[in-house]
Amino acid sequence: VNAYNKIPLVTKVNNDLSDYVTNEALKGLFSKIAEEEKNIRKNKGARTSELLKKVFAKQDK
Repeated sequence: VNAYNKIPLVTKVNNDLSDYVTNEALKGLFSKIAEEEKNIRKNKGARTSELLKKVFAKQDK
C-alpha cells in the first residue's frame, strides 16, 4: 500500500484498517438513517412517537 500511495496521480489508499472499517461502518449507519428519515417523511404511519408527529406536523400542512 505504501508503494502504491507513492505513485503520482493515483488515488491514495488508506492503509489503516481500523480507520477504514470505522469510516465504512459510519457510512452504512448514516445510509440507514437517511433511508428511515425518508420513510418517516413520506409515510405518516412511520411517525410512531409524539415527538416525530410534532416535528413533522408542519410538513403535513
